[in-house]
Amino acid sequence: MKKIFKKILIAALALSFSSCNDFLDREPISQITPEEYFNSETNANSAVIGLYRSMLNSFSYGQSIVIVPEFSAGHVSHASEFPEYENFRTNNPQVNNPWTNNLWQATYTSINAANNIITSVPEMATTTITDEKKQQFVGEAKFVRALNYFFLVRAFGDIPLKIAATTEDEDFNIPRSPVNEVYAQIITDLEEASTALPDSYSDDATNKGRATKLAARALLAKVQLYNAKISGDYTQAASIALEVINSGKFTLVSDFASIWTTENTAESIFELQFDDQATNPLASVSNDNPSMLFYARGTSVFDKYTAEDKRRDFTVKTGTTTEGRYYIGKYPKFSPATQNFPVIRIAEIYLIHAEAQARIEGTVSASAFNSYKVIRDRAGLTTQSADSFASVADFIKEIQKEKERELMFEGEAWFDFCRTELALTDMMVKPDRNYFLYPIPSGQIVLSNGILTQNPGY
Repeated sequence: MKKIFKKILIAALALSFSSCNDFLDREPISQITPEEYFNSETNANSAVIGLYRSMLNSFSYGQSIVIVPEFSAGHVSHASEFPEYENFRTNNPQVNNPWTNNLWQATYTSINAANNIITSVPEMATTTITDEKKQQFVGEAKFVRALNYFFLVRAFGDIPLKIAATTEDEDFNIPRSPVNEVYAQIITDLEEASTALPDSYSDDATNKGRATKLAARALLAKVQLYNAKISGDYTQAASIALEVINSGKFTLVSDFASIWTTENTAESIFELQFDDQATNPLASVSNDNPSMLFYARGTSVFDKYTAEDKRRDFTVKTGTTTEGRYYIGKYPKFSPATQNFPVIRIAEIYLIHAEAQARIEGTVSASAFNSYKVIRDRAGLTTQSADSFASVADFIKEIQKEKERELMFEGEAWFDFCRTELALTDMMVKPDRNYFLYPIPSGQIVLSNGILTQNPGY
């Protein structure tokens, strides 16, 4: 994928990066129409690669999607203590906070790029592209659309649900859809992607970072865990997680640090690919160097790990150029900042299975316990027996804390603790369920002519 990124056409990027003038960003159709661009398999492939690339910028997975939830979780601080960031830590982001607006625009940009592919590729002439490639490209776009909507629904709750490419002459002001409808669409996208995507790609070296069938299944297991908060049904989360685990395609690496010091390890299910032309904005400013802006929030993070935990000294490191501070260890490739980002890895799938299985059975079964224990074994930690937990609730709480340590600085713990409401006691400065969600950006409400409404509490 890294080599392919360097060959992306300007036209593909024009289709993938929309303007940010409206709350649902519009494609610059006046510059190039889908009919003019989607006229060859090469161009369609470039559009898909541009779609992945749309998630590498600093407002998306290149920085904000990862770091903003880490402020909310109380895991990080900014070197200058900017209130725009620190307000997330105190659960008090303002409605005009620039970062919520940046997150909103970046995710909808990727969604609209995905919608263009989903709409245009099936209409391509059979003389220009094979049915197999049509299916693959649409599957990749549905995976990316689901991934971005999954972030949005966890961050903002009810959101505008747009599943068709935005055109210049349509009414782009649409109301927010209920959370359950958003989850239903995400699940549909991932189920369809699961059948459309290949198990692997023929040229693995140049196609690194493309979504596969099991990447869609793994993300679906995670989505079903969150959706079970609404439906009360954890069977899908448990069974799909176990399916991914039992596939044998992914294994926990013995050296935890190698997930980050090398690329696309056996543990990585879906990993965003950065390189010297598409550098990682977060990696460049989160290391122990004079450019460091984001750092670990002192001993409060370091002390979440015991001395025996093999993850601690790699994840949270003592600074040298910034004396007395701890810095984020998971982004070691910062000069140049070519650090990849593993969006989904098998360790998280084990912990999803552990929780969902325990909830289904109403007890800490051997199956649930073993999925929890395998993560602790890799960390070098002694684990209690299954019958040592007083209740399923206690077991789930321990899973949550284990997931926090395992996924520290990966942008996940905040949403997961809000899902189980453990955030009220373990993370929030202002314990209030209203602040599980971020405010809808005020600028987007204005642009929508009041069709968008604000979240409670803001």
